[in-house]
Amino acid sequence: MPTAIPRRDFLQMAGAGLGLLALGIPAHATAGRERLMRTREILETIIREYATARDEPWLLMHAIRAMGKDFSIGDEPAVAYLCRRYLQETSVNGKSYLHMPISHEGHANAFLAEAVLDSGIDATYAFRTNDRNYSIADLIAGAKARFDLDTRTLSTRSITFNADDLAFSLVAFAYSTERAGEWVNAYGNSIHMAALADYGLEALESANKLFEASMRQGLLAAGPDRIHDFACGGMHLIYGLSTCLRLGHLQPAQAERMKTQFDIVTWRLKSDSALVERHYNVLADQYPAEVVRIHRLSAKLKLLGHGLEVINHARHHGLFIPTAAQDDDIGRAHEELFDVIEAVGPDGPRTAHDATLFKYLVGDACHAYRGVTMARLA
Repeated sequence: MPTAIPRRDFLQMAGAGLGLLALGIPAHATAGRERLMRTREILETIIREYATARDEPWLLMHAIRAMGKDFSIGDEPAVAYLCRRYLQETSVNGKSYLHMPISHEGHANAFLAEAVLDSGIDATYAFRTNDRNYSIADLIAGAKARFDLDTRTLSTRSITFNADDLAFSLVAFAYSTERAGEWVNAYGNSIHMAALADYGLEALESANKLFEASMRQGLLAAGPDRIHDFACGGMHLIYGLSTCLRLGHLQPAQAERMKTQFDIVTWRLKSDSALVERHYNVLADQYPAEVVRIHRLSAKLKLLGHGLEVINHARHHGLFIPTAAQDDDIGRAHEELFDVIEAVGPDGPRTAHDATLFKYLVGDACHAYRGVTMARLA
């Protein structure tokens, strides 16, 4: 009997031909400090035990995401180790540029965005790799030079660029570009930051159309929307746009549109959880109980952890002010996430039956840790 459940398909499979599911979410009672601290303790144990392998750069990047720029392995900062060990040079039109290979970071500019700039490391940070001295400014220059997207012809109706990959570049470029700024890449094309942000917002809105309609009708989702085709359910894209909003790369009208997207993320906390429950209830008779259990927990850890990271980041920076009803939903989502993390437990990754599930559990624990660290729980 197979034991691996296709992860990226779980929502699509769950939505076929099924109506709304009434999910039993734990009764709302604001999580106390002791439970919050216990949750953080479990997550920190997972991160320090499983995300520190020197030959797993993707996991190390996530550990920095969770624990901050000073996170170290042995006596060396993890950021310095990753730069020294894994950065490479690539030639474009006769000039070499420093970058993190996509095979290590998963998505273009994810290392620069999440483990470097968003963790508080600036362009002057110096390191040595390939027997030469560099700074983060060199990594930024490489990212901008290698990024190629014709911002003059952008349209969600004719996408020729992977909008999913844009999420991390939005973060990296939001930190390293002046408002209304632009640059010329290694191919001689002008890249306009404002156009990139607008393209990302259009892509997000387009991918969320069905969800927005269900939310406005006061319903949970009857099935998945196209946003679930994006990394981590599209939460990275909205985080990238939130960063653009925070750093002044969106206009007032776009800021108003972002409010709707924050509403959708808040609504999805409950709706996505229902879709997960529905999907794994369908699979309960097809796979061993323990396999279904750990996949169910992993899916909820991903969606709730990333969703609350987005929401708590937006609240922390004053980008999103929830209504009283939304506050209740966010509180319930925190409680459900705490339940999930307690069920996974500090040794949860050991129960993963394949390497991919193991990496998801650890990486998603890192995002959940960052989310609950920013939580506002009265």
